[in-house]
Amino acid sequence: MIAWQGLALLLAWPALSLLVSLQQVYMDSASTEQQLRDWGLLLVEAARGPAEGRQGRLDAAEQALIRASSLDLIGEQLRPRYQLRSAEGPDALAQSAEPLAAGQPSLLLDSSDGLLQLQIGAAPRPVERLLPVLGQVLPMQLGVFLWHGLWIWLSVRWGLMPLRQLAQRIAQRRAGDLTPLQVDRSYAETAPVVQALNALLQRESQRLDTERNFLADAAHELRTPLAAVSAQAHLLLQEPDPEARRDAATALRQGIERVSHLLVQLLTMARAEARDRTAHPESQLLDLAELLRERAALLAPLARSRRIELSLQAPEQLAWQGERAALHSVIDNLLDNAIRYTPPGGCVEASLQSRAHGELCLSVADDGPGIAPAERELVFERFYRVAGSSETGTGLGLAIARRMAESLGGRIEIGPGLQGRGASFSLLLRRA
Repeated sequence: MIAWQGLALLLAWPALSLLVSLQQVYMDSASTEQQLRDWGLLLVEAARGPAEGRQGRLDAAEQALIRASSLDLIGEQLRPRYQLRSAEGPDALAQSAEPLAAGQPSLLLDSSDGLLQLQIGAAPRPVERLLPVLGQVLPMQLGVFLWHGLWIWLSVRWGLMPLRQLAQRIAQRRAGDLTPLQVDRSYAETAPVVQALNALLQRESQRLDTERNFLADAAHELRTPLAAVSAQAHLLLQEPDPEARRDAATALRQGIERVSHLLVQLLTMARAEARDRTAHPESQLLDLAELLRERAALLAPLARSRRIELSLQAPEQLAWQGERAALHSVIDNLLDNAIRYTPPGGCVEASLQSRAHGELCLSVADDGPGIAPAERELVFERFYRVAGSSETGTGLGLAIARRMAESLGGRIEIGPGLQGRGASFSLLLRRA
C-alpha cells in the first residue's frame, strides 16, 4: 500500500510541477510584455543625466528591478537585455551584461526628453521561459511531496497497527485452542475479521464436539455386536454338538452382517459429514423416475424375503439437475428403512410427482407401526431407535438421509402412511 501510494506521489510530482510551470508561462505572457515595457521606461529614465556614471545607474536600476520581480530566483535567462544609444546616432552608450542577440525581437523606447533611446529585448518565447520556471517549481514541489510521503507512511503504519496486534494475538494461541478471540480494544478495521474468526472457531468447536460424540456413539454401538460375535465364535469353537455349532455359526454370520452393515452406515455418515466442509461434486441432469425404478429394483429381493409388497408410482420421465450419489443414498435409506420396519405381509409404496412452484416430491410410505408425533424429530438423530422396535438396526439411516437431502438443497418431511397406518417420508427438492 505504501509503495503504490509512493509511486503515485512520485509520478504526480513532475506532472504537477510541469502543469504549474506551463500555466505560469502561458498565462503570464501578456503581463510579461507590459512588465518589460515598464522596465525599459524605468531604465531609460535612469540613464538620463551626465554620461559619467550612466552604466552604474543602469546596473543599479536593473538590480533593483530584478530583486523586486524575484528574477534572481528564476534564472539569468529571464534577465532583461537592452542597449542604450543617443537619439542622434547608432552608437551604443550603454548595454546590459548580456547583449541583445542578433535578430532578437525587441522594443524601442524613448526617454521623456527625447535624447535617449532604449532597445530592450521582447519577452522570451514560452518554450524558452519554461525550463527556468520548471527548475524553480520542481524543488518547491519536492518538499511538499516528501512531506506527504512521510505522512502517508506514518499514517498507514499507524492504521495497520491493530491488524499487527491481532496477528500477534493469534500467533500466541496454543494449538487446538478454539476459544473466541478476546481483544483489548475494538477497532472498526479489525472488528469484521475478529467476528469472522470467532464464528469460524465456534463452528470448528461444534464440529469437533460432533465428531467426538459420533466416535463415542459409534464405539458404543460397535461394542455390543462385536461382543456377540466374539461369544458366538467362542461357542462355535467349544461346542461339541453339531446342531448347537450350526446355530452358533448362523448367529455368528448374522452378527458379522450386522457389524458390516453398521460399518457401512458409519462410513456413509462420515462422508455425509465431510460433504459440509468440502466442495460438492458437480451436479448432472438425471431422470428421477428411472433412478427411483432402478433403486427400487435393487431392494425388491429384500422386500420379497420379508413378504413385503413393494409398489412404485412414478411418471415415465421426470428430469432433475443434481448429484446422483447423494440421491442414491437418500432413496436407498428411505426404502431400506421402510422395508425393515414394516411387518411381514405389509406394503411399501414409493411415489414420485411434481408439485406446484417447481417442487418435486419423492415419497416412501408404509403401513407399519408408524412413528409417534413426539418422536418424529428424534428419529433423525444418529443412533436413535424407536422404543419397542424388534428390528435390529443402526439408527443411522434417517440421519444419513436428512444430511444428504440438505446437501442437495432439499428437505425431508414425515407424514401419514398408507391406509391410515404407518408413516411416510417425503424428499422435497427444487426443480431448478
